[in-house]
Amino acid sequence: MADPKTSSSDKEPTSKVSQAAGSRWPILPGESAEAYEKGLASTIEELEAKTQLQVYLAEKIFQCLWWLRRYETQKRSTIVAGMADALTHYATPVELKLQVQHLINAGNWNNPELREILEDKGYAASSLMQKAIDDKFQELNRLDQQIALRVKTLGQLQQSYEALVNRSIMQERLSLQNELMKRDLQALDVHVVEQVSHESNKTGTSSGHAKPKPKSR
Repeated sequence: MADPKTSSSDKEPTSKVSQAAGSRWPILPGESAEAYEKGLASTIEELEAKTQLQVYLAEKIFQCLWWLRRYETQKRSTIVAGMADALTHYATPVELKLQVQHLINAGNWNNPELREILEDKGYAASSLMQKAIDDKFQELNRLDQQIALRVKTLGQLQQSYEALVNRSIMQERLSLQNELMKRDLQALDVHVVEQVSHESNKTGTSSGHAKPKPKSR
């Protein structure tokens, strides 16, 4: 049996940068720690994050995606709750209201009880959904605003990651260019030395076999 003190919510983030910043494991009750770990590992692998800073940015990118998933799930739950509200009223027993919400959430529109309630209220599945969207407009709008902010943050994080990776690539290219330049200069120096040595030997040989000038009378 798992120790509650070592639950998924008490785990540490992947990167040492997050740990140093005091970041907490971002799993909320009811969420799958396994799904989060797999998604994060996949993101790190896809981005080819190697350094601690790259892994940290990859974490933040995936956390934005995770939050977007939360918001989309919350939007769906809000609409389903609105559909159930439209088919019930304040005097409806809680058990029946939860049952209706469960049937809608599962998409079980052929259920006899649900079909009877729909006919009694004069709704089809599509018109019921539109009614729920209209009733929950403000709540859905707030969620859309949160999604827009997360999308903006996601774009900024992606730009930061690309700049970091491009800087690393540029540094590698400059290092390679410097190494190639050094080799070229060394090869050039050897060639110059050999050429000078060859010219010196040639001059010395020519001086040794030169004919003496005739003496003037």
